[in-house]
Amino acid sequence: MRGDYADHFDFLSRGPYAQFVVEKRSVGQRPLRMLRTAQPPGDFSDPAQPDLILYKILRSEGHTVRDLGAGRIRRRFRNGDFDLQGPGVANEIIAEGHHEVIDFILPIEAVREVLDDRRPGFSGDFGRLHAEPFRDAFLEQLCMKLWRESEAGNPNGNLFVEGALVSMIAILSSLSERKSAAENETVSAMPSRTLQAIDDFIEVNLGKNLSNTDLSDLARLPQLRFARAFKAATGQTPHQYVLARRIARAQELLAAGDMPIVEIAYACGFASQSHMTDVFRQKLSVTPGRYRKEVRG
Repeated sequence: MRGDYADHFDFLSRGPYAQFVVEKRSVGQRPLRMLRTAQPPGDFSDPAQPDLILYKILRSEGHTVRDLGAGRIRRRFRNGDFDLQGPGVANEIIAEGHHEVIDFILPIEAVREVLDDRRPGFSGDFGRLHAEPFRDAFLEQLCMKLWRESEAGNPNGNLFVEGALVSMIAILSSLSERKSAAENETVSAMPSRTLQAIDDFIEVNLGKNLSNTDLSDLARLPQLRFARAFKAATGQTPHQYVLARRIARAQELLAAGDMPIVEIAYACGFASQSHMTDVFRQKLSVTPGRYRKEVRG
């Protein structure tokens, strides 16, 4: 078993979220690992992880704001909804009520093996599936069959598990391609006046917890339509655009004076100093502290 894969499962099942784990299971030779978690209202964030995680919603009360790396959305989840977190992507969730989910941790090697013919060198990015919850009856059946299979001690054998895993990955790929095709349909251009108003709003509120809802309300458009129109106008998703602005503001503050890095992080809208450090490493290949030293000689 790969070390980082085991470490991530350990983080979820024995780390800060151990108190929320109701049950953990694994099935098959690879194996496929699963966690059932129940969490109270609150603000929860997971660090980036190496594999693909498919979340099946069992119960969710109230609205939830979540960002799996493709922008924040606010909605009321239903039993049967799925969410998908890509490899190398942090998970941020703010829940108004209790929620219960099953995490299906899909090894990224298995994903790449299944999709090698159609997507050579696949990075694990399933596009719009990371941006919004989705539903699929057959995928739900497969997930629950695997859950029951693990409970019964894998009576159908490893071949059944491998077949189910291949089917799950194929379904995710098909759903992703369908959503991508729909997204590439003609999108009406966002008026420049609206885009400027959004840009001004972001500038003033950069230190706050901005969401797609805030921006789409300002544009007076439904969230998905807004996201498509915004990307057509800027070439970036709202999340990517805001993140780039946060990084640029942080760079200015780091170069301008001796303001503590932790204060810069909060002033620019990052969740914490460590969050800003992770973003700088990913986007600029340097830590904020090292950036400050380099830019100031």
